[in-house]
Amino acid sequence: MQIPEEFYDFCLYLHQDSFYMYGTDPKNIAAGAMEHMSKEQNLALRAFLNHLLTGGYSDDELQKIYRDTDPEISFHGEELRYFLALVRDAINRGL
Repeated sequence: MQIPEEFYDFCLYLHQDSFYMYGTDPKNIAAGAMEHMSKEQNLALRAFLNHLLTGGYSDDELQKIYRDTDPEISFHGEELRYFLALVRDAINRGL
């Protein structure tokens, strides 16, 4: 699977300081990390997240895709799926 650059870029903003910069609530982390991206990047990210969340990927497959971007924050199983949906929903609200 080709992972778009926008997903890599987004995951770069998921680092240990995220909890300090954005807070501990996953909604705040999702919104905070997106603030660093342009509208065009967010649109591409949303399209990829829609693909991931509706493409029938298992939790293990999503975990592998997420880990391939080398983020510093870990999410597991349904927690990752929930976080990715939060990001997608935050993009939708911001448009």
